[in-house]
Amino acid sequence: MDNKHIESLIIKYLARQADQEEEQIVANWIDQSAENKRSFEAYQKLWNDSNGLMLSGKIDVEAALLKSKEHINQFHKKARWLSYWPQVAAVLVLSLFISSVFTFLIKPNLNNQEQAIYQEIKAAYGTQTKLQLPDGTSVWLNAGSQLSFPISFNNQSERKVKLVGEGFFEVTKNAKQPFVVSTAKLDIKVLGTSFNVNAYENEDNITVALQEGKVSLVKQSQGRNQEILDLKPLEVASYDIENNKIIHSTEIDLDRYIAWKDGLIVFFDDPMEKVITRLGNWYNVEIEVNDQKLLKEHITGTFNDNSLDQVLHLLSLISPIDYQYVPVEGGTENQKIILFRK
Repeated sequence: MDNKHIESLIIKYLARQADQEEEQIVANWIDQSAENKRSFEAYQKLWNDSNGLMLSGKIDVEAALLKSKEHINQFHKKARWLSYWPQVAAVLVLSLFISSVFTFLIKPNLNNQEQAIYQEIKAAYGTQTKLQLPDGTSVWLNAGSQLSFPISFNNQSERKVKLVGEGFFEVTKNAKQPFVVSTAKLDIKVLGTSFNVNAYENEDNITVALQEGKVSLVKQSQGRNQEILDLKPLEVASYDIENNKIIHSTEIDLDRYIAWKDGLIVFFDDPMEKVITRLGNWYNVEIEVNDQKLLKEHITGTFNDNSLDQVLHLLSLISPIDYQYVPVEGGTENQKIILFRK
């Protein structure tokens, strides 16, 4: 019996789709040698880790698993397969790194000249990091994001920080000193609450998702700050920068917005264009598409604990895309990936 045939029967056996005769064939094959038994146990573990590899009806489960098996030896660490919703679950490897830069700002004061010292914290690409601000507020920064804040909020009317990228905030309540997250086009003003802000410079929208409490979205208009919208828990506001328009919605849960702080990227029927942008920000990699029709594809799934190559491989299993790495001038750190239709 050739390997391809027995692999096919093993997959049917594990999926509980084999008939009695096929089950007996597999059992006999396992009993033939210790090597066969070890091979079966390896398949069984892979299957169990994948939770049955529950893919949508459009996917050839057998072909997908066999293709994955062929690539397993290329991965230098164990791939943990998650249950696929309509499309896929995949993951990204995390490492922790913070680069800190100190800057100084002379802040005028009505009574005297006060020197405010600002600190800038940046999360390296492919990482998330957590920090605590001087007032006790906890902040999570997503990959490639940076936060600037004074080393002390004393003698200031508000606790103002500047965010570039994505951050999740658990703000310490202080009614006398509002907390303000400033982004390039929008400010978020709060007293004490937890919320997420996505304000990457290469994205067309600034998105605020409120988990607890209350926040106000503030925009400068004719030189004055204007509160344009208040959010309640489980509400999301997406500010379209180009069209100067806000889309306001209520969500059942906020996992797709805040799961990243636990090392996950969650997509729920998101267009490929958004998937590409998020992966590019996460891995600091340039991704191009040579077929614009691919941008119409939608992805649902959770990415967690896999390398970029594993993520791309898994995406290629559940969508009509393939990919290749393209050498970029400047060394291996500057990667470029081309996506094309199979």
